[in-house]
Amino acid sequence: MKYRFQNPFSTILFALFLCLLISPGAFADDGVFTLWPLVDYRYSSEADFHSWKFLGPLIKYEKRGVIRQRAFRPFYYRTDNTEEDSFIREVLYPISKKKSTSTDESFHTLNLLSNYKIFSENDEKDVEYHTFTLFPLIFYGNDQDDGSYFAFFPLGGKMRNRFQRDEINFFLFPLYGKTERNGTTIRNYLWPIYANIEGENESGTKVWPLWGAGEKTGVYKKQFFLWPFFFNYDLKLDTEFPEQVRAFFPFWVRTTSLKESSTYVLWPFFSHIRNKEKGFEEWNYPWPLFRTTRGEYKRSKKYLPFYADEKTGEYRKRWILWPVYKIEELNSNDYQRRRDRILFFLFSNMEEKHQLEPLKNKKRIAFWPFFTYEKKRGVSDFYFLSLAEPFFPENEAIGRIWGPLWRVYQHRYDETRDIEVSTFLWNLYWKERHRKDLAWELFPLVRYQREEGSTDLKLLKGLLRYRSTPEKKKLSFLFLPWGINWQNLPR
Repeated sequence: MKYRFQNPFSTILFALFLCLLISPGAFADDGVFTLWPLVDYRYSSEADFHSWKFLGPLIKYEKRGVIRQRAFRPFYYRTDNTEEDSFIREVLYPISKKKSTSTDESFHTLNLLSNYKIFSENDEKDVEYHTFTLFPLIFYGNDQDDGSYFAFFPLGGKMRNRFQRDEINFFLFPLYGKTERNGTTIRNYLWPIYANIEGENESGTKVWPLWGAGEKTGVYKKQFFLWPFFFNYDLKLDTEFPEQVRAFFPFWVRTTSLKESSTYVLWPFFSHIRNKEKGFEEWNYPWPLFRTTRGEYKRSKKYLPFYADEKTGEYRKRWILWPVYKIEELNSNDYQRRRDRILFFLFSNMEEKHQLEPLKNKKRIAFWPFFTYEKKRGVSDFYFLSLAEPFFPENEAIGRIWGPLWRVYQHRYDETRDIEVSTFLWNLYWKERHRKDLAWELFPLVRYQREEGSTDLKLLKGLLRYRSTPEKKKLSFLFLPWGINWQNLPR
């Protein structure tokens, strides 16, 4: 008769059952139980910590105090905070993510499908604000103060606070559309061909691409002819520094104000900029290959692909044989940051220093696809391999969901608590050191633990076991609880 397991979870549970039969008392001895690569269990009653891992990094359940984490990498990951009644759920990150707290709830799928709610302060979780989007078709929103709106593109509807507009109305787009922003109303007919602009002391008409004109008394005056060739703009008339733009695009563009004047020929390639406020003068000939800037606030010498050195305020960047080697620096009185890169993300070395808060200092070295080293707040991490971390160095979700799948070797050291943890091939070999206490295992050959003057050595998961305390020693065989005991001789 042949037995067949119906699913992988049955296999895992069966393997766990066999382990319990083979090694009774394994959980109670030291809080670690392994049957690589099927099962890895660890717990600490003192830290209120439980961790289950199945099939290496693929399946995980972990509880640490009020935090619970469940994972089926890379498809599913969920983190719950039972104290705050909140959770984060990620499905094939970054495709889909849902976040829920006591005050709001959000959900998105590739930024095409999104749902966002803000709850009232009562215990019933009444919705004060709600938006739903299925881009580019459906737009829905409901606000207790402003009411609800709905739009089905391109048939018609209304939106609020979308696409940097206070309100949008449309019908059989592009037949008709109306937008409102900061008191200005623009009506479009057969967008973008005809538009009419209305507002307080404001009016304008556009017949694109032939001609357009608009004016708001004391604020701006705009005209264009045969778009995009001829522009005549007077801007910021209500400020101390009004600005004029005259253009025969792209052959000649000139902008002038009391702060700055600029002239472009064959925009954006050749230009001359004089900034009176910040005291610098710049030439591009042509952009982006050659640039010269002179001044206190900004200076540059750029001769790509051979060499570039540009400084703007506290920020400085340099290229040597672009794109081979790049240096970026930011220096202020209490903060310094430098990043060296070779071929963009092939190699990167970054260091941050906070003069007033040294605990915020950070260092990161990444050599794709081999390793990433990072140190922050007194904790250093080393990963081998490192396939995505060099491209997304600040993305915790990438490191949490995807990173364990390819990290053949990991090492962490917490210098503030003197704790060190290492793992190779998802705990085929692992080591944990807490100050003077040490435990390590090379499955299934050797397991060693040293704690408070006691040692415990297991061969073949306890087939042969040696234990030593300050008072006595014990040698046991075949997983049996009894064995050979003898007392330590007095010194």
